[in-house]
Amino acid sequence: MNKIIPKTKALLTVVGLSFMSLSLMSYAQAKTSFNFTNKEIQAPFVISQDAITANLLENPGKEIVLIGEKNNKPQLALFAFDEIEQEYQLFLHIELPKTVFSYDVSDDDKPGLQSLYFLSTDKVLKFNAEPGQHLNDLVSVSSIYVNHDAAYLKKSDFIIDINEDGIDDVILADFQSLNLYLNQGNAGFTTQKLPVLPTVEIFSSRVSYTERPYYLIDMNFDYKKDIVFAANGELQIFKQQPQGFAQSPTQIKINQSISALNWWDARGADGDNLDQSNLKHRTVENIKDINNDNLPDMIVQFTQSSGVLDKSNDFEIYLGKISKGMLTYSEQANSLVQSDGTLTDLNFIDVNNDKRQEIMTSSFDISVGQIISALLTGSVEQQVLIFSLDSKDRYQQRISKEVELTFSLSTGKSGSPVVQMADLDGDGAKELILSAGENELKIYQGKTQGV
Repeated sequence: MNKIIPKTKALLTVVGLSFMSLSLMSYAQAKTSFNFTNKEIQAPFVISQDAITANLLENPGKEIVLIGEKNNKPQLALFAFDEIEQEYQLFLHIELPKTVFSYDVSDDDKPGLQSLYFLSTDKVLKFNAEPGQHLNDLVSVSSIYVNHDAAYLKKSDFIIDINEDGIDDVILADFQSLNLYLNQGNAGFTTQKLPVLPTVEIFSSRVSYTERPYYLIDMNFDYKKDIVFAANGELQIFKQQPQGFAQSPTQIKINQSISALNWWDARGADGDNLDQSNLKHRTVENIKDINNDNLPDMIVQFTQSSGVLDKSNDFEIYLGKISKGMLTYSEQANSLVQSDGTLTDLNFIDVNNDKRQEIMTSSFDISVGQIISALLTGSVEQQVLIFSLDSKDRYQQRISKEVELTFSLSTGKSGSPVVQMADLDGDGAKELILSAGENELKIYQGKTQGV
């Protein structure tokens, strides 16, 4: 499943074969196997991106969108499931303009069909699968992304229902502000600019502009989501109001050692990267309610290093609490997610639908021995770890499973292991799905009871 696929590959495997299930977290087994059928669809071009699955048409199931290239021109193919043939059939194949360089899909957690959007330098376009014009101008925009002749398309996050009115909005940063394009339906869009500058890095011969990460969550208990940014030692909150968002932020003080930048983006007084021989660095990784108490919690990445190859990367959990009617965070973390290796790819999941978030993350060993072994074998062992909250809202490690990431020294390409969570048997608990070699899956079964 983590095989390196050549660019000339035009076949897409839709579903895997049948594999035996194992127990997850000492769960009682409800099944001894999960049965799948293996189907392939033939793309009319070379596939260059991961398949997009979305409910775009008024027919059962989700559609599959493939993006790739043919004769150096970007292409899109839409496949829909044919109930009579019990196969995915090609519904639409179009050439995309080279002026679009990014795409996004609306959320699938609200009723109705989803929508597929494309971004160009000065506008957002909406995909239409029905006969006629397939890319329709949605709204004119301004952003830091300027590209009139895209060499490839990439997934981005610029579509979100900001004000939770059931309609997709657009959010993009430009060189001076964060731009909100609020969808008013038939009345078009209203635009609001928030005074949020991108992160700027100045080098000897170039300048880098990067969007600052934001979080959309209710911070003042009015049941409206606010826009939150991390700054040095504080959180900046643009509160949602009846007509848009506040133009100036309010602040919540947090641990002064928490930075607005990742350590690899931060610079010393000399303009160089931070000294890694004695590094301690904290930065906000996420803000969300993890323990289902309706209060935003703060997840902080804590990096310690005494050298390039002697680095730990843990995650600190700061639980939100109310003090004098205001949201506050303690100076010390309430819980710590850590392992012997370097943690990466932090994901929040609800395994058993109790609305309390488990954490799934990967752990790597970056020692000299591991690097030599990787170079000799063309693969890197990584541990998939799952942590869950105990009765005192502290994360405890519950599972550790091994999966392999492969790479090729000749092509410079790497394969991505399968690491997924999904409810395969319909019992309300998610199974852990991991790749095992090139053509096999291991499935670890979940349970509905608490951990």
